Formats: sequence, C-alpha cells, structure tokens
Amino acid sequence: MATPSPRSTVLAVIRTPLWLSITVAEGVLALVATALVVLSEDTNAPGLDSGRMALSFTVLLALAFSLFTIPAIVDRVRKSTGGTGVLDALLTATVVGTTLVLAVVPALLWAILATAVSPSVWLAAIGALLGEVALVIIVVTVAFSSIRDTGAATGLSYGAIVSLVGVPFLVLGVTAVLPGEEQKTTYYTIDWGKDGDLEVDPETGWPIDPTCPTPTTDTKIVPRYDLVWGVASVIPFAFVAESVEPVVTEFVNTMYMSETEAITDDSPKSTAAIDLFTSISLTTRALQIPPGVDIVINECERIEAGLDPYVYNAPGGTPQELIASTQSGFVPGLIGQAAITGAWVLGLLVIPRLRRRK
Repeated sequence: MATPSPRSTVLAVIRTPLWLSITVAEGVLALVATALVVLSEDTNAPGLDSGRMALSFTVLLALAFSLFTIPAIVDRVRKSTGGTGVLDALLTATVVGTTLVLAVVPALLWAILATAVSPSVWLAAIGALLGEVALVIIVVTVAFSSIRDTGAATGLSYGAIVSLVGVPFLVLGVTAVLPGEEQKTTYYTIDWGKDGDLEVDPETGWPIDPTCPTPTTDTKIVPRYDLVWGVASVIPFAFVAESVEPVVTEFVNTMYMSETEAITDDSPKSTAAIDLFTSISLTTRALQIPPGVDIVINECERIEAGLDPYVYNAPGGTPQELIASTQSGFVPGLIGQAAITGAWVLGLLVIPRLRRRK
C-alpha cells in the first residue's frame, strides 16, 4: 500500500463533514466567548484582566474539543479513506489535532492582545494545551494502528482519555470512604441577644464590641485528601490550569455602587481569581491542606483582627494564603498522566499480539 502523504491526509481530513462542523463550531464559539469577556464592562473593572480570563476560557475550550472529538474525526477519516498502518494513523491524528488548535488561534490572539497578557502566562498555557493534544494523538495513533476495527479503536481511545478523569475521581472517591481523621471544631459565635439589637458598624455591617459566650463543639471524621492530592492534577483541565501561576486579585465591585458613583480608592472591593486557571488551581490546591485535628473558630476575634467573621470554612485560609502555602500540581499531574497513558499504550500494543498468538 502506498505511503500516505501529508497533502493527501490534509485533503482527506478537510473533506470530512464532521471535521468541518466541529472546527467551525469551535472557532466561532471561541470568538463569541472572547468577545463577550473582553468587551464586557464587568470583566474590565480595575484590578481584573479580561484578556487573561478570555485566554483561559479559549485554551480550556480547545482542550475539551481536542479530548472529545479527535478520536471520532479520525474514525470518520479512516473509514472514508480506508487507511491503515501507523503512519496513516499518526498523520491523520496530527492533522486533526493541529487544525483543532488552529481553529482557536484568532480568539487566542484577540485575548492576548486585548490586555497584553504576559508571555509567561500564554506560553505556559498554550504549551500545556499542545502537550495534551500530543498525548491524545499518541493514544489515537497506537489504537488505530494496532486494532483493525475502527469502532473498537475509537472506543478504546475514548477509554484512555476518559481514564485521565475517571482514575483521579476514583482515587478521591475511595479516599472519601476510607477511615479518615477525627476533627474537632470549636465555634465561638457572636451573641446577638434576644432581640438582636447589637450596635452594628454601618461600614462593615458587623457588630461593635460583640461577645462570644459558651462555645459549641462539633466532631467529625474527615477524609485525608492531602495524602493523594496529586491525582487531581492528572485531570487534563487541572493539568493545564496548574501550568500557569495562580493569581488572586482585588477589584472594584461596581455591584455595590450606584450608576452615578465615581470609582475611588475607597470604593468597595472584592477578591476573585483572575482567570479560570486560578479558579481550578484553588480547588485542586485546597486538597493539599491537611485537616486540622483541633480547630477553633472565634467570630469575635476575627472582628477584632479586621477580618470577616463569617468567612472561615475555606481550607487553607484566604485564597492568597492557600496559594502561598501550597505547591503546583503540574509535576504530579505529568507523572500521573504518563503512567496512565503508558499503561494504555502498552496494553494496546500487547493485547492484539497476544490474541493473534492464540
């Protein structure tokens, strides 16, 4: 059989209706989402970065399309061309994966240029995206070159991809049901009195000179996620998010201001993740915090320290404290993905040979 050329493979891909519909939908969706984010007044408030937010959305969108459509498109192309062999599978999967990334390039450029996103952010994010696409290409190539039935090859490709999400959740689920650690929490809550007539600070909405009488206690068994936190970063979306340094920012929250009120240094501020990467990272990094054996929560002491008395359930403290006290899950994620993907590739290579011997 003649060796497929890159040109013939590209032509075969672009003539596939499924490829065309998916790439057009992906590109349009990325541009629309970028426009909504970049042009919105809410995301352009002082302290926020609309370009970085749009970039994170587009990268994760491209990742989702790559993970869940490359096997199906390769299946259609191979059925229409009758292609077989390693080289044909590799070229087809590479062309499909590359074009899916190219489809979001206009949206990526718009997002980067909108607020001059730092190269340290977009290079890391796009690099991690390309790495995940390469991983999918490897799995699809091995599956389609070692298994003659394209339907079975497609199913096994999706099995390998889904396992990158399923295995971490399985580990976390098992951890949740295993015996954990006993945690005792003591609460000192504000006594508002029978009529709730404590004097309240009009600026903060918190009571002035509150008292916190006899505490209440709560004892429970909590899972030790801190012992298996690295598996969360194996999930492709978390892996890409962890490739970028998380940033939490303070911004002027116009929701609490009238339309005619001018923004000043004293304007009300809120804390938020600067992009979707940071939002995901905060979730996965929270797993690193070991559960405290004895926790004391005193609302009165928090007011005296100038802190919100009612925000005390977030593991690791404030988002800034959480970031400072934890580490990136990029390396554990890389190791986990390599192990899971390697196991699938080995199985896809060995099992067909064993069956042929029988």
